[in-house]
Amino acid sequence: MLRDFYVDFHIHSCLSPCAEITMTPAVIGKRLQEIGIDWISITDHNSAGNVRTFSKVLKSLGIEVIPGIEVHTVEDVHILGFFESIEAAEAYSSWLYKFIPDVKVDPEKFGYQLYVNEDDEFTAMEEKWLGQPTSLKLNKAIDSILEFGGIYVYSHIERKMGIVYQLGFVPGAKNNSEIVEISQKNTFDKFNDLQHMSVIHSSDAHSPQELKKVMRLKAKRRNFSEFKECLLNQKRVELLWD
Repeated sequence: MLRDFYVDFHIHSCLSPCAEITMTPAVIGKRLQEIGIDWISITDHNSAGNVRTFSKVLKSLGIEVIPGIEVHTVEDVHILGFFESIEAAEAYSSWLYKFIPDVKVDPEKFGYQLYVNEDDEFTAMEEKWLGQPTSLKLNKAIDSILEFGGIYVYSHIERKMGIVYQLGFVPGAKNNSEIVEISQKNTFDKFNDLQHMSVIHSSDAHSPQELKKVMRLKAKRRNFSEFKECLLNQKRVELLWD
């Protein structure tokens, strides 16, 4: 039997340089409970380094986590990658790391990139700047996510670093096979090709106050198989707008 779940599959933790350092498991967990979200994904820039901690802490609060990452390609396009297991996400993250240029982050200029433990304590700071483009081209980024058993979604297509904003189009848009994330309801009016694609809406939260109910899914349970099925079956997805 299908159940309703409130979800948000694009959330940044304190590991992302552009996110607030308050984006820790306890703070995010408390906020999600307050607003009634019970299924999410942690999708930090070019890293899945905090996914394991968040998954364990949030699961104890009744919130399921799809392991994720947001890849920044050489074309300045953001792509979300989602994986079946924490191990797969971490393996992909380790593989991706060598494609991140060896540029050290200035935390006072670009923001702190913090690893966190289950007690909400910062354990280390990532020195390589995660907010920069990797050396991966778009097609290689997509292929690599698929090779690790994941699925990909084009991030916030109409905003900066979105594929439509950057390149003007979505490859394969008319093949009924692409999944895209939109930020604004009026994007449906501006981009006719959305009728050929699966569409999701996310908060892309970088601070606790940005977390909100953005979608309602009808699923049997909260696992990767149902996650994929829902994203590809728009009849099981309801986008929620302010």
